[in-house]
Amino acid sequence: MDSRKYLIWNNKGGVGKTFLTYMLSVEYAINHPEKEVVVVDACPQSNVSEMILGGNGRGEENLTKYRENNITIAGYIKDRYERSKSAKLGTEVDYFISAHKENSSMPSNLYLLPGDVDLDICSAIINYLATAPERGAWRKSRLLLNDLVESFEQKKETQVKEKVFFIDCNPSFANYTEMAVLASNRIIIPCTADAASLRGVINLFRLIYGISLSDVNRLEENVFMMFNANVSDNGLRLPYIHSFVLNRSRAFVKKAAKAFQAHVDQIEDVAMSVEQEHANIFLPSHQASEPNGKVINVKDGNTLASIINHEGVPLSTLPPKKYSIYGQETQANQSQIDALLKDINVLIEKL
Repeated sequence: MDSRKYLIWNNKGGVGKTFLTYMLSVEYAINHPEKEVVVVDACPQSNVSEMILGGNGRGEENLTKYRENNITIAGYIKDRYERSKSAKLGTEVDYFISAHKENSSMPSNLYLLPGDVDLDICSAIINYLATAPERGAWRKSRLLLNDLVESFEQKKETQVKEKVFFIDCNPSFANYTEMAVLASNRIIIPCTADAASLRGVINLFRLIYGISLSDVNRLEENVFMMFNANVSDNGLRLPYIHSFVLNRSRAFVKKAAKAFQAHVDQIEDVAMSVEQEHANIFLPSHQASEPNGKVINVKDGNTLASIINHEGVPLSTLPPKKYSIYGQETQANQSQIDALLKDINVLIEKL
């Protein structure tokens, strides 16, 4: 049986993808010590890598060390280009690192495929490989990340443990994002309750699944459907949609709460509408008559996000106190920690 591989993505920035990836992976690893949890950082900004490796300062230094030794997602793509364009290297497992080894605050069963700013540069390599004059070139170029993930999944070990993957991406639909899509089998879609986030969701349906929610049949629509067409032509599988995670940052303001709910309703309506016509792209356990099963509210991390980003510690072990972040005092309250942790654990139970 395939491992569960969660892609956290929306075609919209600022919706909390990276923080959600961090929260889910770290707390899932703590809650499930019998499993191996793997974070794949497919975002050039590499923020989730820095948090896991120790936060601001220490995390950046640790990540730089791995970048200099080519032990990153971009390092692997470069190595494949230079040494073995069409087949695995045989050393794929070596690109994954133990999070606890670099940051003792992390659980011992958490692993990381480090991110790399050079991932953007590697997009040229991916395009080059995709257009090579050989059979299946596009397919091979888009399965580079899958080669890494599968190698870790199938690694030889004395005691075989179940593995769960969480993949962080930036909002653009670059070719390395396409690789992340094909390395996953479930998608969690973070949203904020606003029009821009809704457009990101609509774009996701179009870019990944080739589903247009527009009545206008424009010529440029074909450009947006190219990934889906290539997936179909190459006999590849797309991930199921698992859930929509809504950031509740403004829900406490009455006027904002009303607008928030209006956008929540729109997102639920879009999800239900698409599922009624395209049930095959959703996890079978999610029913169109139960939108609340797919749309899950998670409290905004607010100040906790900046503290955790700086400190590189799990939410569940974060001491409630004042922290100095770049000279600014920031308070972590126990009530904030408990509220966010409760929401995260509700989502973890659905994974």
